[in-house]
Amino acid sequence: MEEAALRNLIRASLSLAFVAAFSLANTTNAAEILNFSQQTPGNVTTSTNAGNNTTFSVTNPLATVQASKVAGVTAPPSTLFTETFNFTSSTAPVNLGGGNVSQGGFNGTFTYFDAQLNLTVAGNVQNATLSLVNNGSGGTTGNFNASQVTFTNITPSILTTAFGTAPPLSSLIGNLSLTLNDLNPINPTSLNFQGSATGIITAQITSVPEPASIVMASLALVAGLGGVGLRRIKASRA
Repeated sequence: MEEAALRNLIRASLSLAFVAAFSLANTTNAAEILNFSQQTPGNVTTSTNAGNNTTFSVTNPLATVQASKVAGVTAPPSTLFTETFNFTSSTAPVNLGGGNVSQGGFNGTFTYFDAQLNLTVAGNVQNATLSLVNNGSGGTTGNFNASQVTFTNITPSILTTAFGTAPPLSSLIGNLSLTLNDLNPINPTSLNFQGSATGIITAQITSVPEPASIVMASLALVAGLGGVGLRRIKASRA
């Protein structure tokens, strides 16, 4: 009876080990945090440039955006976030050619805050790029892309909904992408313009426990239990 019970224990432990590893392997480690479009009428973002010194910021203190999704979940139309950001570049050159204008090296901070639901997404940006691209049909498309985002504040409920848990902010790297609309002037020839913006913020967990390490730890535990059990069985038979 004792030997049969030990075998059942080992089987159960092995099953739990592989179930745990399978679950972890299928845990989401990349997620959409916020998807939004401008709600305030008119142009709320401004880019000013002189030489290699460019500032791209929200200049309307009442600027709000409407979130279409929060943590990947469709949000009601009343989900509004105030928008503030300020990005500057001074060391990277401004590139001109073919009606296109771009500059890299933007650093700065951003904050999106929903006072009604007490939700916050905030962070720092490094080495982002601001670009204006002639679309070939008489217009210009603007973009701001930051792939080196570190977060200073994300409401835990957003993280839990997005990832299934609330990972520490230090384990996340993010991306902020803005599409600039309603440019004024319509076809800017420099980084002096105004516009509205739609955007998306995503985050990825940069370090998670490997499933293999959990399996090995579980197997070690099973082996230890088995060794103890076998010694007891042999002692009882002696």
